[in-house]
Amino acid sequence: MASEGNVEIGGAKPTARRAGLNAELIVAQAVQLTKQRGLDGWSIRDLALELGVVPSVVYHYFPKKDDVVDAVVEHVYSLVKLPDPHLEWKEWFMELCLAMRPLLLKYHGVADRLSVGWLAESALPAIDLAAAKLQDAGFGALTPLAYSMVFNVAVGAIAARDRRSPKAKNPQDMESMIARLQPMAEQSPGLNLMVRSLLEPLTDTARAADVSDEYFRLIVESLIDGVEHVVLPRARRQAHVI
Repeated sequence: MASEGNVEIGGAKPTARRAGLNAELIVAQAVQLTKQRGLDGWSIRDLALELGVVPSVVYHYFPKKDDVVDAVVEHVYSLVKLPDPHLEWKEWFMELCLAMRPLLLKYHGVADRLSVGWLAESALPAIDLAAAKLQDAGFGALTPLAYSMVFNVAVGAIAARDRRSPKAKNPQDMESMIARLQPMAEQSPGLNLMVRSLLEPLTDTARAADVSDEYFRLIVESLIDGVEHVVLPRARRQAHVI
């Protein structure tokens, strides 16, 4: 697995020279900017300024920002530590999702990129191992479906939480949301329960992280349980018919 690295280039007047600079150093600096500002929080000009060069130097290595962004996502996912391959499939998937979450929340915008179908090459070992585990468990032809359900829901939940991060570009104001819902909550016992038990705890910075972590764990556990008890029996029935 790759490791995080800091690039300390800059401080001097921007130059058009490329001496000492390469694609890896550019990506490393872009990773740091993403950690600080999110994927949408920096431009090629900002990146060039941090590197102490003019933008055209960055464009020499990466023709457009999307190329740098793709490389950042690739690098960030490479930092995900794969669970012990000897784990049973349900525990393995849970450990993978729990390993992804803090890392993707650390680099704002990466989960969003993954949630819309961007595939990182560094994810291939995880995909191969996941597919093998699901096939060994008996999912057969429904292996791709089972994998997609777990991965897509987990990454989508992480992306949703990332949008509420204080460092996100448009952080969701939970207190304002509660204020907007309050008149309806006074008329609805169900909504009132949701506001009091789920939304209000998220406004308490001392509790919000724990509530969010538990919410995510429950989502993934429930999903894996559903995949086991709904998708797996169907896969076995289909295999029997064939």
